[in-house]
Amino acid sequence: MPRKLRCELLCEDLAQEQFFRPILESLFGRVRVAPRRPNGGFTFVLAQVPKAATYVHRHRQEAVGLLIAIDGDESGLRGRMDKIRKILEENGLDLRALEKRVAVCVPTRNIETWELWLQGRRDLDERTDYRREVKAIIDRKEPAAVWFAPLSEAQREEEAVRLPSLVHGRKEIDRLKRGAEKL
Repeated sequence: MPRKLRCELLCEDLAQEQFFRPILESLFGRVRVAPRRPNGGFTFVLAQVPKAATYVHRHRQEAVGLLIAIDGDESGLRGRMDKIRKILEENGLDLRALEKRVAVCVPTRNIETWELWLQGRRDLDERTDYRREVKAIIDRKEPAAVWFAPLSEAQREEEAVRLPSLVHGRKEIDRLKRGAEKL
């Protein structure tokens, strides 16, 4: 039986923590959320990336992984990924070398877009801010339950067209899980 990966979660805010923690707990059991400042935002996460990635790199013998969650905002998936790669390179790290242990999710425009999509809304895009709409939902489904719900081919295609950042995020978390299984 493979060892369970302990997963570190580096995220912007409580909304991201509440979204990603149950998903990671269902996959890895143990999740530790990196300390964050209230409303720390993307600048805080970007500042912590080198330290968190270095820890994972230096502790290769341990079953530890890292999920970096950062809103796409106006920069989008590509802009944020480029920024993270640049920060890692400036610190002597390569995201590809950390592939089995480090995943990056970039909810675009923000985590509320993904949350509404997983709740069944299909009129969404990655440019609009849906924060206020999520706050109005009273009976929200558990993120892990809807994250792992099977998708039809048509649903996968629609998701790829409307929310490519979510498709990328699903692949990243799946890759992190597969990496853990190989430890």
